[in-house]
Amino acid sequence: MDGDTYSLILWLIILAFFSFFTQEMQILRAISEVENYLLVFRNARDKSLRFLMGQIKRYSDVQDEKLLSSKVSELVETYIILPVDIDPYGIVKKIKHIVRTGEKGLEERIARIAPKASRVEVQNLSNIVEIARALNSIYKLLNHYYLIARKFRSLWLLMQLSAQMPFVMEEVKAIEGALEAFERSVPIGDSAGPLVTSYLVRKYARDRKPVEPVEDTHVYHLELDGRRVYVIKARGPGGTVGRLDDALQWLLEREKVSQILTVDAALKYEGEESGMLAYGYGVAMGGIGAERFVIEELATKNGIPLYAVLIKMSEAEALSVMTEEIYKGVREAVGIIEDFIRAQPVGSTLVIIGVGNTVGVP
Repeated sequence: MDGDTYSLILWLIILAFFSFFTQEMQILRAISEVENYLLVFRNARDKSLRFLMGQIKRYSDVQDEKLLSSKVSELVETYIILPVDIDPYGIVKKIKHIVRTGEKGLEERIARIAPKASRVEVQNLSNIVEIARALNSIYKLLNHYYLIARKFRSLWLLMQLSAQMPFVMEEVKAIEGALEAFERSVPIGDSAGPLVTSYLVRKYARDRKPVEPVEDTHVYHLELDGRRVYVIKARGPGGTVGRLDDALQWLLEREKVSQILTVDAALKYEGEESGMLAYGYGVAMGGIGAERFVIEELATKNGIPLYAVLIKMSEAEALSVMTEEIYKGVREAVGIIEDFIRAQPVGSTLVIIGVGNTVGVP
């Protein structure tokens, strides 16, 4: 071989080495970035578990720390298994049944572990368990993907995982921020809907007692300038979202309703102001969608128009103690709904539904 051939081979070897070295450096950098995020997620998970443990200890008779820790771990490691959807017929009823079985079962288990807790405190503890479950699931799932990517030294898997981490970080910080609100039993951003309806009730039906046709859900009746208004909201101040669809069904069996308006929190885009209002047609309601489906079915069956008022906020604000901007949006929404009611013909019957977690809202 001549010198040119040796030089070519040498350059090919050097290029192959640097190509391999560069990829390995990228893998190590991606691993380091993902590990830093995972450390934050694990700390958030551990913080929520310690917080939950401390809250349950306040109301528990169990003195054995290890036994109590085991019971708390059982609560966090419990999952809701959604029904089979191969044949979607009747799937909504199945989802509602399973979800409500899980909610009731969780509250019953907490009441047994913490017998000194009141009904409101049990509901708030249930929400704290849900927070710990969410943080635990996020950490375990991302750690699972990370370990697989690292096991196979897959740069592409690590890069995809790293790219998603900032979005997950926002969600984790939002969920973690809810701990303080449920400890102090004060309204969170997601309580905007129930708070709006609570103001309407205090203003126009202060002396009237509510009806509780279904568990944890109140129905109020008030009069506003010759219009009959029924207000539906979850029973507070415990952390619950109530059974709004069942309450609406109970009401429609007894009253002829001309309009239904839902008010709820809505996620804002980056750059939008917190607390600003948006309006729409349809049911403003998040979650799995089972309750929303029932409300839409009831409205369609009875030919009732559906309107919505949305209060914009970030995910972190939705789960944290209510800010001043969101509170201003709540007060503005009250005025908007009053104008909406007055715009209907005299003698109309309307339903206003406050959607959201009613923690801290009586």
